[in-house]
Amino acid sequence: MKFSPLRKAGWMVFALSFFALLSLTGPAAAQQPTFDPGKYQGKVVYLDFWASWCGPCKLSFPFMEELHYRYLPKDLVVITVNLDHSRSAAASFLKKMRSDLSVIYDAKGDLAKSYKVSDMPTSILFDRKGKVRFVHKGFHPDKKGEYISQIAQLIHEN
Repeated sequence: MKFSPLRKAGWMVFALSFFALLSLTGPAAAQQPTFDPGKYQGKVVYLDFWASWCGPCKLSFPFMEELHYRYLPKDLVVITVNLDHSRSAAASFLKKMRSDLSVIYDAKGDLAKSYKVSDMPTSILFDRKGKVRFVHKGFHPDKKGEYISQIAQLIHEN
């Protein structure tokens, strides 16, 4: 089968996306979860720490899915960090939520400790330079407007 340059590029993007997802969710991620904001230089990053047993986390997932699809063309990356000890609990939660957001598994809580996460969920907003600009402890549906305003502010900064 012969591929045109555009089809090749499309497959390349698919392959790179697939391998990027594997690096977030594969066996290596289970052993040493890492997140490098520098990898997303030029993009706004919404990093969310959650667990399957967390009630407010169930409320935050539809919001994050909305952010992902609404702002993806405007350079927002939504990455979630699961803190469950059991991947099956996390998988069940994600299936119920019908989520396809990127997940880093942090069963030991090492990544959460490095960001001093004390409440569930906790969301950290990074600007385009990889600097932490906003931290949301817990998820409060009545503050969605504030969260969206902060994201819009970071998206429009150069």
